[in-house]
Amino acid sequence: MRVLVVTTTFPQWSGDPRGRFILRHWEARATAGDTVRFLVPRTAWVRGALPSPCEVVRFAYAPTGLSSLTGQFGILENIRDKPWRALLVLPFVAALQRALQREIRAFCPDKIAAHMLLPCGWLAAEAARAARVPCELYGHGTDVDLLLRLPGPLREAALTALAQAESVALPSAEKLARVAAAWPGPPPLRVETMVGSVAEGPGPEEHVVADMSERAGNEVLFLGRLIKQKGVDDLLRAAALMPQRPRLAIAGDGPERRRLQGMAEGLRLDARFHGFVEGAEKEALYRRATLLCVPSREIGGLSEGAPLVIAEAKRYGLPVVATAVGGIPELMRDLYPETALVRPGAPQALAQALSQALAQGA
Repeated sequence: MRVLVVTTTFPQWSGDPRGRFILRHWEARATAGDTVRFLVPRTAWVRGALPSPCEVVRFAYAPTGLSSLTGQFGILENIRDKPWRALLVLPFVAALQRALQREIRAFCPDKIAAHMLLPCGWLAAEAARAARVPCELYGHGTDVDLLLRLPGPLREAALTALAQAESVALPSAEKLARVAAAWPGPPPLRVETMVGSVAEGPGPEEHVVADMSERAGNEVLFLGRLIKQKGVDDLLRAAALMPQRPRLAIAGDGPERRRLQGMAEGLRLDARFHGFVEGAEKEALYRRATLLCVPSREIGGLSEGAPLVIAEAKRYGLPVVATAVGGIPELMRDLYPETALVRPGAPQALAQALSQALAQGA
């Protein structure tokens, strides 16, 4: 089968972890025999080619140095970081529409798959309908929340376009229920968390339990984008409230990084900000940490999908302290059924849960 995959979230260079799970998902399909071509935006951060069994076509929507709407933190956070980037939205949409038409003619796909319901899902569904090609869509998190927050007529137009797809995968039953309530007609929806593509190395069915002698003893790990809904500031406040303050390893990047670093310094926390990590560096953090914290919360209607770091932590035998928001309860119920969840946005409750988990792991 020839599959054209459209996504705005995609690695910009060989070691870039952003969108890596999407690449891995389709690399597995390519290894199994499908011919997969990615259609992704060219950005200011692209460096070299990606070694992959999948072909990658990057389309231009602005001069390279200005192409910063996608990549880095994601479209919404990139605009929040630098509001002038909102001017790139219309050129981006027009360029993606042209690129879709061009690739459908040149590649002749048997199926089109689009990740992120907005903007890729909407445009891909319309292009697939016009070309009479089956289409499958994947919603992930913020894109689903934004879709449901669109003004009424715009939301109806988007949902009508998306409803032309053959199937729509969503990261959690919580997201599925919310989308189904707004869907026009019987929705072709299913839950797919893509946990099979979370990490390199052994397959997802294998547990890579680290030797406990490698553990630091009092280190809390956070892995993810540094954006408000990830709740890292709640983690910092919680750490400051704990009688025995832990060492914090913050792995990830985002527009909140500078503020969070200043906050950690102000609270006199032992916190190290690693930036985005992948490969051996990421594995070392998992093996050294005492537990993983996922302190997500809902901010302005934007919530959590299904954080794949929870499945990664399970593979390394790492305890998890997480909040009850978005798709987290579903993942925790499946992977950590004995672990109680913490109320989101409650640093005192988070501090108590972390203290208890660290004491049990000591």
